[in-house]
Amino acid sequence: MAEPSTVARPTWPAARQWSFDGPLVAALVPLWALTVTAAHLTSQGFGKPRALLLIEGLIYLALYAGLLTFAPVRAWIRAIPAPHRAVLAAFVMLATWGQLVVDSRTTFPFPAWTMYARPEPRSLLEYYRYRGVDVRGHEVWVDPAHELTFVNSAEIASRVKYIGRPATAPTPGPRRDEARARVRDLLAAIAAGYNRSHPDAPLRSLEFVHYTMDYRNQTQAGNPESVVQIDIPEGPAR
Repeated sequence: MAEPSTVARPTWPAARQWSFDGPLVAALVPLWALTVTAAHLTSQGFGKPRALLLIEGLIYLALYAGLLTFAPVRAWIRAIPAPHRAVLAAFVMLATWGQLVVDSRTTFPFPAWTMYARPEPRSLLEYYRYRGVDVRGHEVWVDPAHELTFVNSAEIASRVKYIGRPATAPTPGPRRDEARARVRDLLAAIAAGYNRSHPDAPLRSLEFVHYTMDYRNQTQAGNPESVVQIDIPEGPAR
């Protein structure tokens, strides 16, 4: 019986879609370390690194390394010209930095995306009050909206929230010191406005008081915490 004249073509093994590229991942590690360091300095200054930040940073490193093991992704990245590739790497680093810091004002336009990416860590409602003592020794609760009438009250509340959280941070550091210096400036402005409108009983001291309340259990509330206090020297109101 005659042999068939056609011979089946050899089949080549399919290209591997997933493979670990050591040199490419090794080039990623220094960029990741730089990003995590920048996030730590932005949020904690030179204080002790937060374990949560390091763990989250490792998760992102694993995510990026996993993406680079996918052959089409690697091919797409290698096809980008080198200058454009550097821009892409810088954009990813900045976006990761913003996600790790979780301070949209500081990292704008690279804010943290908190809708699904992470749960809100704080279960407390935080608010601030201003307690003063006038020249007669009476306790006075001052409302900045009444004294700084040339500023919208919503803008005052927004600025106070922005500087209040770092000012009440439990860990000392440059960021907390800077925030408390801003609180002192705010207290001085509020006290000056109050003394102009109350020349008969001007303030002699004013303090920034921090309150917390568990909004999931309203029966539990933290004690008021005096964050910053300033003394107002005697003299004519300015």
